Amino acid sequence: MASATPSTVLPRSKFSASLPAADPAQSTATITSGQHAAHGNTKYDWQAAEDPDFVHPDHVIPPRSYDGIEHLIVVCCHAIFLPDAESASFPLHSPHHEPHWLLAPFQKSDINTGKPGEHETFLAHVKAGLDALTIGTDPEHPPSSLLILSGGTTQLSHTPLSEARSYYHAALAEELADGHLHGDRAHRMFSKGYVLLEEQATDSFQNLLFSIILFRKTTGRYPKDIRIITHAFKAKRFLELHAQTIRWPKDRVQVQGIDPVMSSIELDNTLRGEEQNGYARWKDDSLGTGNLLSEKRRRRGWDDSVAEQLADGLELSVRELLQGSVPSKLPWEASTTTARP
Repeated sequence: MASATPSTVLPRSKFSASLPAADPAQSTATITSGQHAAHGNTKYDWQAAEDPDFVHPDHVIPPRSYDGIEHLIVVCCHAIFLPDAESASFPLHSPHHEPHWLLAPFQKSDINTGKPGEHETFLAHVKAGLDALTIGTDPEHPPSSLLILSGGTTQLSHTPLSEARSYYHAALAEELADGHLHGDRAHRMFSKGYVLLEEQATDSFQNLLFSIILFRKTTGRYPKDIRIITHAFKAKRFLELHAQTIRWPKDRVQVQGIDPVMSSIELDNTLRGEEQNGYARWKDDSLGTGNLLSEKRRRRGWDDSVAEQLADGLELSVRELLQGSVPSKLPWEASTTTARP
């Protein structure tokens, strides 16, 4: 159910195993002149014995069309939902159960202060992304947006699962728990290609940049505008630093912020911590290539060779950006968003 892509090859037919034994009197390949069939003088297909060596040819599935897709919705991921989506017991693993998540100490619940686990906030981020993708759209037409869940394999010592894929699994688990036996909108939109997984990002700057690149590689163009769904206290970091660093137009990016439950003291501490350890560090190192931020990336599993893989097929200016320098002109600064490699 959680397969990333649908199979494009039909399996060997097993229909003959369920057929009754053929009647020898009816096994001839020709029909006598006195016999007539509804579809000409041949047996019905279901009457004919099946060739046991027959193999279905590959079923050609035409590539998805992303015509009309103009908007990018990014959900920034912050943790990992652990249950195995391929397990038969997966529907029993509620994403609201905190032990099912791999959380940092500061993300866990605290019975002394009444602080709930931040996994509830992460579920709210995914729900907001799905709402933005599906609510208010014309039911007669496909969505005009792509929803990208962005987050890499940041806890390789614990699990090879990426944050992005685990968020999709969490959304799917919630749908199954709600009684949607085959999944609901998360599964449907994922299967149809409107929910994508960006599985390389290790920080907020990469969440934004890599999601833009994935949109480009998927649709052949850059988005007209972007909605970033993350913590509200990170809005300033995205709007004033990350978007401006890559020179994304100010009027074409928004942040939808959803914070964890916090007391006034916790809010003050959070805002102070973001200012000192988030905003200030990115202000001094806007591309994240300095010692402090690059080391943080490496601790989260970043490999510099990934940038080379991401750069394949992109414009020279975007390749330069991925390699750690800001060129004089980037393609999304132009009036048109159609990409020309």
